[in-house]
Amino acid sequence: MESSSKRGTILIADTQYLTTEALKSLLSETGYRIEAVSSRNELIEYLKQNEVSLIVTDYVLLDFRSINDLKEIGEHNPGSHLLILSNSINQMQIKEFNNAGIRNIALKTDDRTELLHAVTSAMKGKKAYSGSVLDILLKQDGPIEDACLLTSSEIEIVRLISSGLSTKEIATKKHISFHTVMTHRKNIFRKLGVTSSPELMMFAIKAGLIDNIEYHI
Repeated sequence: MESSSKRGTILIADTQYLTTEALKSLLSETGYRIEAVSSRNELIEYLKQNEVSLIVTDYVLLDFRSINDLKEIGEHNPGSHLLILSNSINQMQIKEFNNAGIRNIALKTDDRTELLHAVTSAMKGKKAYSGSVLDILLKQDGPIEDACLLTSSEIEIVRLISSGLSTKEIATKKHISFHTVMTHRKNIFRKLGVTSSPELMMFAIKAGLIDNIEYHI
């Protein structure tokens, strides 16, 4: 069996003792080495001296100056991934995290299966929201009917993008030219009023075009 030291380290950054101990117990099932810090300064110092595979943190409790501050701290350890684990979150905060490129979010009220899924997805470099976070997103009012503006070919392109395929890979799979796929992408973005792949994925989930909470960017 592969040792935990070889598999990597998960760092829990949370001020709540009971939360930290519960996470240690839960995450011990993953086979990774589990470490913990209880303040922003401890987190910074730990990352200066150690490499970690995943940082699991409560953004609010650790009193980060901004979401970009949190992102920059994670970038000091380029091989690491980041999972936001919060007591509560709203649509605006989710959107801010998404815009900052942080797309692994779960709630402390999520069950064991959801939490382990969030951790394993983040460790693999996949982007995933827990079901409860996705529920918060889906409560947002918006023009679901705009999905009807898409042709069947464009809907298929959206699904292929969500599966993680590049423009070149989509062209190969559909036996069409790279230019044709790019034209489809531009038309999709224009019709839906989105400007990035993450925005497109959020629209697709909300409109029911894709049904997996785990998606690739």
